Amino acid sequence: MSRVYYIFDKVSIITIIIGFVLGIYLAINHNTAYLWFDAIPFIIVIAAIMTIPPIIDSLYSRKKNNEDFSWPAIVEAYLLNVAILVVCTAFGIVIGSFYSG
Repeated sequence: MSRVYYIFDKVSIITIIIGFVLGIYLAINHNTAYLWFDAIPFIIVIAAIMTIPPIIDSLYSRKKNNEDFSWPAIVEAYLLNVAILVVCTAFGIVIGSFYSG
């Protein structure tokens, strides 16, 4: 198992929380027909930011321990971050729409 997955498992909990908070925020403050068009830039940027710690740790372990740096693992971590954010944002929108009425 690559270092990317090891760090990704730890960061994904934070990604889930951010996804729910983003969905609730968008449902309360941007409850329009273009809700998902408002959410897409947030999801892309947050997923990229949450992919940075696995990249940094993988580069560090490559330099220190001569471990392999796996670009496919980085791309997979980014796509998994996007998927996690989309699902959690959708659930957050449902929860927030109950709150906003």
